[in-house]
Amino acid sequence: MALRRPPTRIELKADDIEEYDQLMKERELAMQDDSSDALSGGRHGGNRPRGAKPGTSAQRKQVAAERIGATGTHRR
Repeated sequence: MALRRPPTRIELKADDIEEYDQLMKERELAMQDDSSDALSGGRHGGNRPRGAKPGTSAQRKQVAAERIGATGTHRR
């Protein structure tokens, strides 16, 4: 028979809300910069597909890992 345990409780803290708000502001600014660059031909010359994000695959993976708290130091 399997033991039952209570569900894990996740609490939303004020720091988490502040971090979320900061990330959303940064994302909004980046989107505004990208749209103004696309309209003017900007730094990418309009060659980048619409909706594609700048940066390499490795950079995107690193950002995603940082976002979820994976530092890569826990290798076996």
